[in-house]
Amino acid sequence: MKNYYFLSLLIIFSCTNEKEINQKIDSTEILNKIELPKIINETSGLEFYNNNFITHNDSGGEPSLYVFNEKGEIIETIELNKNSSQQIENNDWEDITNDNEYLFVADTGNNFGNRDNLNIIRVSKKDSLIVDGVIEISYLNQESFFPRPKHKYDAEALVIIDDKIVLFSKDREGLNSDLYLIDKTLSGSQTLTSSSSYNVNTLITGGDYNEENNLLALVGYNSREEQHLILFNNFLLTDLKNNTFVKYKIPLERAQIEAIKIIDEKTFWVTSEDEGIGSPFMYKIKVK
Repeated sequence: MKNYYFLSLLIIFSCTNEKEINQKIDSTEILNKIELPKIINETSGLEFYNNNFITHNDSGGEPSLYVFNEKGEIIETIELNKNSSQQIENNDWEDITNDNEYLFVADTGNNFGNRDNLNIIRVSKKDSLIVDGVIEISYLNQESFFPRPKHKYDAEALVIIDDKIVLFSKDREGLNSDLYLIDKTLSGSQTLTSSSSYNVNTLITGGDYNEENNLLALVGYNSREEQHLILFNNFLLTDLKNNTFVKYKIPLERAQIEAIKIIDEKTFWVTSEDEGIGSPFMYKIKVK
């Protein structure tokens, strides 16, 4: 999902964002770097699974999940269409999250705002990983599906909080992030309206949530291709307007962070696409 929309990024970031310059940004440090196999060169989601990690590719990749260990070794490839009666496609898978029963895969990437088949795939964890349902989503306020580089109908981060799937937008128009709430128990169609918006001044590409301490973590990048970690401490769905965040710079060059997994309040795993340098990577980072 890199070169073929590079021109659109130039258009989006043609002007320097004054709010971004004035926003206070703290720093992180890199604790570890792990090279990942090229088969997941478009890694775009990250979750813990059976004491390992699970990920997927985006932008037309295979409808498969890949389990790998902390050394970066693939130990299992799960072809979701192989044992599932409901066949699915990987149009643009952008993130993955889970609860006690299911994995949820966000086929919500929408680079040019022209997709009318956005959905979230629900995968049962009961025995083997089998597609259990698809939640089709659309945006109530989207009137145009004409391809364009600046719009607010791309979303690349989702988390589970209570009985809701919480989806965060990658706003190519205003560099904010809108929050959408989705009922995780219902298949079929759901129409979304923004429940809140956060002035992150970042294109959000991944997220994670820790229910033990109500910590929400988002990642993304800015107009100067700087990678950011955004932390909401004590994030509450019952008080959306008063949730506040701290923004951190991740000291990486020639990377595009696409996913994050919380280890503890200060330490995180993040993954980066290969960005044309040969291999994707996973990094352990810590806020200073």
